[in-house]
Amino acid sequence: MVERRTVLRDNDGFRRTIITDSDDPNKFVVQTEQVLDEILAGVQRDRELLRPRSDNKHLARIPIEAFEMMIREGWGADDEAKWLNSSEAAPFRIWQGRVGRDR
Repeated sequence: MVERRTVLRDNDGFRRTIITDSDDPNKFVVQTEQVLDEILAGVQRDRELLRPRSDNKHLARIPIEAFEMMIREGWGADDEAKWLNSSEAAPFRIWQGRVGRDR
């Protein structure tokens, strides 16, 4: 058995690695790691770089636990907007405006 690791993404506090095994190359594991201090530093940097009058806005860098919870619980756009507008999401928000239809 030879384990091979290939980094798919490594930036802004997120690292995603695919792990394969030479004995069974059709099966793999995706390992996800996050460093919240790096994520928050990236959020702060992006807040400073954000152009307020731009049509396209980067809303947030959502921690993987929150993203996976959204998927597991089958959240819709309204649920996501409610969370993004909450105080819980505030540290991860880049654009500070309100999200959703009822802005």
